[in-house]
Amino acid sequence: MFCIRKSNGVRKLGRLARLVVVSPALIACGAISAEPADSRSTNPDDWGYWGPGAPNNWGDLSPEFALCAAGTRQSPIDLADWVEDSSAPGLSFSYTGSPTEVSHNGKVAHVEYGQGNTLTVGDRRYELLSMHIHVHAEHQLQGHLYPAEMHLVHRKEGGFLGVVGQLYRLGDPDPVVQALIDAYPEPGQSSHSVAGLNAADFVPSDGGYYHYDGSLTTPPCTEGVDWYVLQQVRTISQGQVNRIAALHNGFNHRPIQARNGRNLTYSGPSPG
Repeated sequence: MFCIRKSNGVRKLGRLARLVVVSPALIACGAISAEPADSRSTNPDDWGYWGPGAPNNWGDLSPEFALCAAGTRQSPIDLADWVEDSSAPGLSFSYTGSPTEVSHNGKVAHVEYGQGNTLTVGDRRYELLSMHIHVHAEHQLQGHLYPAEMHLVHRKEGGFLGVVGQLYRLGDPDPVVQALIDAYPEPGQSSHSVAGLNAADFVPSDGGYYHYDGSLTTPPCTEGVDWYVLQQVRTISQGQVNRIAALHNGFNHRPIQARNGRNLTYSGPSPG
């Protein structure tokens, strides 16, 4: 999930992680560092996905990142053993505003949105802040690892966050993903070339979703995030996955975290 920078609630990030080529079968554990503890960086901006700044070391990089190691409601999780909730409200998207810029912090590229894009879930109303994508996917579905996952990051009144997760399987290329790839600026830069990234293009055709209480999936791993992972899975091409990985100097996903007895519900058409 997204990274927080000081200027807009999001922290400015440091240097790039190294590109590591691994087989898909090893992706789930590939982000775990093999470096000894005494080689870890003391600069919290050096978090990443490989080496001393890899996810299993995040909690040691800074006191601000303590929840990354000690939290009990961390994300992502394996979406399994859910309870169907027929009374849960549907996801009501009203995306009419346009994107404003794309910024690349070296670990993920964020498409920023202005006002006018809202998500309503019952009595909860969220305003869309940004969109980004991870390769491979962060959430798993009954143990299945998907090649990519898009996150639509929203803020609701009171400052709390709600994130919609969109999983991708291999297949035809996705035009929205391609528009994002085409808009990527250089690391540390931003761009106003945002054609083809209108928020309305993200709205799913069916309303099924998995819901649980989780966290940011990047430091500082803040908890209290409302997660809504869509049941509908879109397609992405292998070429698009490879290109996104190259633009990030490697895969940028956090491994699965312990569920710790949290409730996981599903609402919508039968997920099969």
